Amino acid sequence: MNFDVKKTMDLVVGGLMRPRETWIGYLGENPTWQQTLITLTGPLIVANVLLSLLLSRMMGTMSPFGLAGNWFAALVLGFVFACIGFAVAVAVFNFLAGVFGGKSDFSRAFAAVSLAMIPAWVAGIVGAAIPWVGGLIGLAGAVVALVFLYQIMPLALGVPDSKRVLHFVVSIIAVLVINVVVATVLGVGRMGAGASSYDLGDGRDSTTAPGIFGEIGRQAGLIAAAGEDRYEPPDDGRVSREQARWVADVASKAQLTYEEEMARLKKLGEEIDDSDDPSPADLAKMYQGMGSVMSLNTVEMEVVKTGGGNWAEYQWVRDQLRAARLQRGEGSDALAHNYELYGEFEERLEGVL
Repeated sequence: MNFDVKKTMDLVVGGLMRPRETWIGYLGENPTWQQTLITLTGPLIVANVLLSLLLSRMMGTMSPFGLAGNWFAALVLGFVFACIGFAVAVAVFNFLAGVFGGKSDFSRAFAAVSLAMIPAWVAGIVGAAIPWVGGLIGLAGAVVALVFLYQIMPLALGVPDSKRVLHFVVSIIAVLVINVVVATVLGVGRMGAGASSYDLGDGRDSTTAPGIFGEIGRQAGLIAAAGEDRYEPPDDGRVSREQARWVADVASKAQLTYEEEMARLKKLGEEIDDSDDPSPADLAKMYQGMGSVMSLNTVEMEVVKTGGGNWAEYQWVRDQLRAARLQRGEGSDALAHNYELYGEFEERLEGVL
């Protein structure tokens, strides 16, 4: 496999000027991920990191790693995080495509993410060369790249229309969270001129931010509060009728919340699909929706805690009812008693135990 400058330029120009036509044509070639790496991904990542850093130093503009510090160290960090971020995006979108009814294919996912990222990579270079408005250019490129990611995944991985919004939102959540974890593990909390990489620029930190980062912070507080709950179960192992009814009530509310959120995301997907091109406002709605999807991970816990309940007690009751269901009430008086209660609330407990 040899590097073809003309092929690279054709893909870059086509990816900016005739995106859909370029995507269909390139994906139709069924390139391996190695071919895409040599033809498109590698050259653009190198150009983006090297030129944006060089131009930012020359022009005094923004760069992902600031203006202060060792130039070589900034260059190495730039390459490391660009490669890690790209690899994470490919892996996540590819894996979740199979989960949401598409077909996992690493080479096609690699090509799709590479093609979608063209606007962001090019805008990063251009933005570094233009004082004052360079940051806005880079932001615009990132927004267009998100729109392209949303549009290209069904073409590349066959994600069905009914699942494309959920696939996109959950994938972006996973990519963001994994990259934050990687940055934390590698000890990169502050870069450039000493500003926090998670600083919102208006005095708020990530724990109070809207959308995904705000939801991560809120859930962390919720989990910490629930982790402090303690419960001493009865010696006989019997669940009371009030406890069984309480768990059933929580389950019903959690299920209703889940259904409402899925319906909202489905409606958003239909609205976006009805338009030829998702707008920045549509992407903003998706971003806000990411926090809502994240909250579904702890919706039972939130129902319990906001209702003044004890999370440790809830877990114990749920576990006893589950054990009784699995054993069909056989094995002990407590199992028989709890199985009778399970049968009383079986319909409402479905999907929780």
